[in-house]
Amino acid sequence: MSNIHINYPMPCSLEQSKEVIQELLNDLAEKYYIHHHAIGENHYQLKGSGIKGEVKLDHQELIVTAQLNLMMMAFKPIIEKEIHNQLDKSFAHLS
Repeated sequence: MSNIHINYPMPCSLEQSKEVIQELLNDLAEKYYIHHHAIGENHYQLKGSGIKGEVKLDHQELIVTAQLNLMMMAFKPIIEKEIHNQLDKSFAHLS
């Protein structure tokens, strides 16, 4: 098993950040067939073939955690980079 753990500082309001999170979740769903659902107001669970994790949002940061199985371990750097790029791009549009 391999883990992804990303702490991303929130440069905008909680409401704006929720929009960014939805974009990220939809992008991950489209590219990696990862399903997501809310398990709280600012907490989402992710699950797909070879990956499971969660996204949490508070007033200071966004936390993305995921566990990748053996099959998905090779994609860890790609997935991490894609998450960072998506967040950078989306939050830049809000600034």
